[in-house]
Amino acid sequence: MGNPHVLVLPFPAHGHITPLLELSHCLALKHGIFKITFVYPEHYHHMVTHALATKESIDHRIHLFSVPNRPNSSDQESTNDHLWQMIDDGFFSMPDKVNELIEQVNARESSDKFTCIVADQILGWPMQIAKEMGIQGATFSATAAIWFVVRSQFRSLSMTELLTVMKLFFEYAYTKNKSLQLANWALCNSTYELEHATFDTEPKIRPIGPLLASNNSLGNLRPEELTCLKWLDQQPPDSVIYVAFGTTAFLDQTKFQELAMGLELTNRPFLWVVRSDNNSSNDLLQGFKDRVGSRGLIVSWAPQQQVVQHHSIACVLFHCGWNSTLEALSNGIPLLCWSHFADQFLNEKYICNVWEVGLGFNQADGKIITREEIKNKVEELLGSEKYKANALAHKENLRNSIKQGGCSYNNLNSFVEWLQI
Repeated sequence: MGNPHVLVLPFPAHGHITPLLELSHCLALKHGIFKITFVYPEHYHHMVTHALATKESIDHRIHLFSVPNRPNSSDQESTNDHLWQMIDDGFFSMPDKVNELIEQVNARESSDKFTCIVADQILGWPMQIAKEMGIQGATFSATAAIWFVVRSQFRSLSMTELLTVMKLFFEYAYTKNKSLQLANWALCNSTYELEHATFDTEPKIRPIGPLLASNNSLGNLRPEELTCLKWLDQQPPDSVIYVAFGTTAFLDQTKFQELAMGLELTNRPFLWVVRSDNNSSNDLLQGFKDRVGSRGLIVSWAPQQQVVQHHSIACVLFHCGWNSTLEALSNGIPLLCWSHFADQFLNEKYICNVWEVGLGFNQADGKIITREEIKNKVEELLGSEKYKANALAHKENLRNSIKQGGCSYNNLNSFVEWLQI
């Protein structure tokens, strides 16, 4: 291929953009790939440029290209607005613009032509474009490898939404299988040790994970409250419950209140990320803050990789997002699982039933996780040595996988060598 020019296409969601930013960083800086063009929807522009703002050493290698959002792209007024926006961006706004970009770049009389497309496996269309334009292609899974094989339920959606999303994802499942056949490579942000059965079933998929931010700013798309790290310094070792639900999950007022009361009942220190767009928090937090005092700290966003590395963290109570799962396990932290949608339910099964590094919550009447249930599961998790021991074993395996000679290390190097042929 000579000097490679890689076109990177993430699915337009925070948890999918960040690992592909890290992969782009690895290819550009660590492995010296000639040039990378990273494509994303326009409404992510500020966040992505902020994440790369301190990366002056790779500014000349990573080129950012934003796709304009369609006017009135989503008329869905529900708690699933984020899902609809991601679907609209990924399946409707991006394809034509990406096609135009490739045609423009590859029409130039220069050595700058695209030589490979690396695309999120949720996007079935890029591999078809790659085939039509004679470009090499690789799919990338930002989720667990098993998500290549199994589609999770969308239990939080209404029936009308469910039918619409099912239609899209049935089409996606078909195009995914086709794109997997068309792709020269299939990469996954996972490790062989975590999902050996899935990798044995789909041998074309190569684990290259965990793709963790090589420094603390890369991939963090929201402004962080770094003062929480000083607060953590003041807490005893293995004492703090870290609570975070990612960028998309929302808790209604009842769930939010039960979580707050559950944290209060534990009588343990906690660091709780409450996003500024979570309106359920407005009327509930003031009296709560007065009661828990300095035992609890609430922030709008935290530097998560630094947080889970901190010696004071005892466990993570979270939404079971794949990136957060890898970050916690890479630091030997046991988990409390509160899944919300999509692959999070599969991740919870892994965490609780396969790896045995955490516990899920039982829901009263199938709907509400009560404050007592939260308190009891915290005590059960932290009162047993099993979950911590298992998490520490996975920490060693995950870190060994990206060391020289590890499975993920070797797979990524093989991919880089192929790019440079």
